[in-house]
Amino acid sequence: MNRRYRRTIVVEPVADQQQRLEALDTARSFIVQAPAGSGKTELLIQRFLALLARVDRPEAVVAITFTRKAAAEMRHRIVAALGSAAGPRPTTPHEAHTWKLAREAVSRNDRLGWRLAEHPARMRIQTIDSLCAMLVRRMPWVSRMGAARRPVDDAGHLYARAARRTVSMLDAEGAPADVTGAVAVLLAHLDNHFGRVEQLLSVMLGTRDQWMRHVVHRSPSDVLQEAPAPPGPEALRAHLEASLREVVESNLTAVRAGFPELFRDETAALARFAASNLRAGNRASAIDACHEMTGFPGSDAESLPSWVGIAEMLLTGQGTRRRSLNVNQGFPATDAGRDAKELLARIDLDPETTESLHALRTLPPPRFDERQWDVLNALMLLLPMAVEQLRLVFREEGCVDFTEIGIGARAALGPDESPTDLARSLDDRITHLLIDEFQDTSQSQYGLLTRLIRDWRPDDGRTLFLVGDPMQSIYGFREAEVGLFLQARKNGVGAVNPVPLALSVNFRSHPPVVNWVNRVLRDAFPLSEDFLSGAVTYEPSEAFKADHPDSCVRFHPFLDREQETEAERVVEIISDAQARRPDETIAVLVHARSHLAGIVSALRRNGVRFRAVEIDALGDRPVVRDLLALTRALLHPGDRVAWLAILRAPWCGLTLTDLEALAGVNAPFTVWDLLQDPARRERLSQDARSRIDRIMPVLADAFALRARLPIRRLVEGVWSTLGGPACLETRTEREDATAFLDLLERVQDGLGIPDEKAFADDVARLFAPSDIEAAGDVQLLTIHRAKGLEFDTVILPGLGRLPRSEDPRLLMWHEYARGRQSRLLLAPIRATGGEKDPLYAYLARIETQKRENERTRLLYVAATRARKCLHLLGHAVPDPENESLKTPSSRTLLARIWHAVEPEFMEALKDYEGKNPEGDTAVAKSRGVPLRRLVAGWTPGPLPEDIDFKPLYDPSDPDGEEPGHPTFEWVTELQRRVGIVVHRMLQRMYAPDLLDFSEERLRSALRQEGLAGNKLDEAVSRALSALGNIVADERGRWILSRHAHDERELALTTVLNGRPRQYVVDRTFVFEGRRWIIDYKTSAHTGGDLEGFLDNEQQRYRSQLEGYAGVMQSLESGPVNLGLYFPMLQGWRSWTYLGNPR
Repeated sequence: MNRRYRRTIVVEPVADQQQRLEALDTARSFIVQAPAGSGKTELLIQRFLALLARVDRPEAVVAITFTRKAAAEMRHRIVAALGSAAGPRPTTPHEAHTWKLAREAVSRNDRLGWRLAEHPARMRIQTIDSLCAMLVRRMPWVSRMGAARRPVDDAGHLYARAARRTVSMLDAEGAPADVTGAVAVLLAHLDNHFGRVEQLLSVMLGTRDQWMRHVVHRSPSDVLQEAPAPPGPEALRAHLEASLREVVESNLTAVRAGFPELFRDETAALARFAASNLRAGNRASAIDACHEMTGFPGSDAESLPSWVGIAEMLLTGQGTRRRSLNVNQGFPATDAGRDAKELLARIDLDPETTESLHALRTLPPPRFDERQWDVLNALMLLLPMAVEQLRLVFREEGCVDFTEIGIGARAALGPDESPTDLARSLDDRITHLLIDEFQDTSQSQYGLLTRLIRDWRPDDGRTLFLVGDPMQSIYGFREAEVGLFLQARKNGVGAVNPVPLALSVNFRSHPPVVNWVNRVLRDAFPLSEDFLSGAVTYEPSEAFKADHPDSCVRFHPFLDREQETEAERVVEIISDAQARRPDETIAVLVHARSHLAGIVSALRRNGVRFRAVEIDALGDRPVVRDLLALTRALLHPGDRVAWLAILRAPWCGLTLTDLEALAGVNAPFTVWDLLQDPARRERLSQDARSRIDRIMPVLADAFALRARLPIRRLVEGVWSTLGGPACLETRTEREDATAFLDLLERVQDGLGIPDEKAFADDVARLFAPSDIEAAGDVQLLTIHRAKGLEFDTVILPGLGRLPRSEDPRLLMWHEYARGRQSRLLLAPIRATGGEKDPLYAYLARIETQKRENERTRLLYVAATRARKCLHLLGHAVPDPENESLKTPSSRTLLARIWHAVEPEFMEALKDYEGKNPEGDTAVAKSRGVPLRRLVAGWTPGPLPEDIDFKPLYDPSDPDGEEPGHPTFEWVTELQRRVGIVVHRMLQRMYAPDLLDFSEERLRSALRQEGLAGNKLDEAVSRALSALGNIVADERGRWILSRHAHDERELALTTVLNGRPRQYVVDRTFVFEGRRWIIDYKTSAHTGGDLEGFLDNEQQRYRSQLEGYAGVMQSLESGPVNLGLYFPMLQGWRSWTYLGNPR
């Protein structure tokens, strides 16, 4: 059996065997913490089988996962278990137990006639997205989704359009005054930066399911009945300020409780003393707030300033106890001051109280100031308006994002006080609900769950089974809230209180890996759980497998950021592992895709094949960067960066010295103007002048054509004429260029690009296809993509590298729970150039803490992918002051474990320095990046015969367009468009009753292909000639005649190398017992040797047609003949397919 689907879970009784057996009690609900490698999926499958054996309908058991892959694997393994139930009893206890459960389920299936083997879809195993889609389809009116719309994975450009429309309401005719006023408030707050406001609104729309139910208090609609609308802005303000007070007072209560009674009166007296001295000396300090204290401060929110003053008196800015006090803290060098210092020195606080006291400094005030509330109130109006605009955009485009489907699903179930008929129906039909990866649930998904089970009651026969691992919650960027797992474990879900269980045995990794993770990460995780910051504690695992001589954990340290050296080390580790254990799997896992760029290059240089899905970004490749720069330069002559880039690109190749001479002085001229300035040109080298002389006519032609050619044709034509294709060295580079140009054609709108920001984002999302011919034993993945996978050897490079900085949000929000009640904090973005907003900063710090906690969990997930070997690579920066290493930035993965691994890091560093005193650094730094460029006098070589290059304007043609502006065009582009129309006509033509292909009909069709003027006339002439030739030709009429099994434009789908491939056959039929497959070719040919040209075309297209024949023979038996027909030439080539007919 494939090891992907088989894992030995229990060979003998294990430490957590009792918990595993208890989890199969089908009468009770459970929430199970299942650490990495603990056999979570197997437990889910056993539970599912046990439930199938006890229900009346298989649909009563519903299992929900978060990915299609997980759902498919679970379904596959359950079907396999049911299929194996008829076989012999397995020998291992865990497989025998699964077999026993499967036999009971099969017995139930046979007794009740479910026929699961024929109808496996009756087993409800689905993703959360598919569940939402089902709910929306069942209740289209209530969900307000209407007719089915296609879901889109990336709706960023739609968010941007909706945001732009919202901001445009500022001066829109007929816009309500309160809306225009709200836009004006927000713009004024952000320095009237329209682009920034649009961008921030766009980002907010992508996360609207998280904030929408909180901010909708007056909206053009009830926003899908998402929740009862809050009563109004003032009531909302009171509610939000109550939450603020609660946060402040809960922190003050904790500090006050920890502050020793013995020192309270002395502390209050000393604080008043210090405040009086500071006032007398006219010194500003937070301690001044203690001046009016009449005793030790209480825990009410109004006492916060006094507590901050006490913290300022006792603690340094870093939160440690002050070692000395002076006049700046209100303690002068007098007898009274000295006495006060002695008293203060006796105040003893434990570390936890000290830390809590320091944290009070970051608490926000318990009330909004008026300006803050004005901005927040404006957002309360604009954000729902932006949602309405987005729904209009969705309607126009006939699509939705998955967030909208989720919102519609919750609406389809109705609010708690009035559930819909669908909700009641599901409540009756679902008896047992299993949810996988529960630690990755978001607030909105949790809301959906609570609505699904709102009428469940304890002991009513229905059960909830939640499985997950808080230590593996790593999807905060998708709004996953690990605190919901902790909350459900403590307080239950709705009326259901699942029994907590915890697994502890790791069946995946060998002891060295398990022991290292236990030792190092135990201290990296927080010591206590906290819903607010998403802090979870570490739960150690026990290795089930025996030790293995090849198992290891190794650190590979570096000084400073030597990414090239690190990449070469990764290659060495892979090569060594493959030499030792060639059949084992290896994974390189990184925090961010960008961390793999150097590694990808190093692997390719060393001939190491690998698989990487959506890792190798085409936008980072030189040919795509050059084409993007050329596109921007042609669209915007004033884009200085783009113009300098195209002069540096290999088709021109100016040196940096020449670029500095040309454009180094800041002047109010475009680069194009400078290129035409004789004085500037004189500053350049002779080589630069000759290169510029070659490209200037091409660029001048391009400017003349900008208003007449679609942007793809313009860019591709200029690039080709400049010599871009001649700069490419590999087939991969040519494919990269084609991918960019195809994207450009998809997004072009007439002569330009409608949304250049969206286009740049689309380019950034272009990735090289994975190497499907690679064996798959070496894979490159982000840690997020690797979750749920396992490998023999795992390599973790870039541990010392920083992730991308987080962008500020327009609105910061934080939802947390107090018991079973939900609380909310909201803060608007700070004003551009304004002072720091304490509430926004407080919420930002919570988010930072949540991200740091998640980074620890990310490292745990990465390390626990390893079965045998774990290699960690990271760099640290030397600290010259004390001859040690600086502590890594808190935003790096290395920082999460630095305290535990610093000695290990230093020891490994000594070993590497001993092996190579100079290190690889000198070699890496000495490597330069050579300037790739065409030779100065480059001219294009001879073109293939089927490409005819000529200017758009022919001086010998008195009727030609735009005299005086010679331009260029690849005639094959015109031929391509003629070919499209000719193929379309041939699809509808039958002999002898041939369809009328009048000149007017052809002209209209070709005009729709973007042709105009003389080019349109030429295209019409070519199309008429092609169609006339085929009608006049006896063979052409035979091809167009009706035959047996007659098909035109026949679409075929097959699987090649594991991937679906689609083909379209121009013409096929059966004639005299033989299947004919014919392809039309609208190629033209001038000159002699027509027969030689046709022979070449036959060889050129042989493999294409024989591919069609192979697919056809997989569908039917019989001999196949292949043919190429050339309407422009009345040419014909045919041959018999020599594949083996069935």
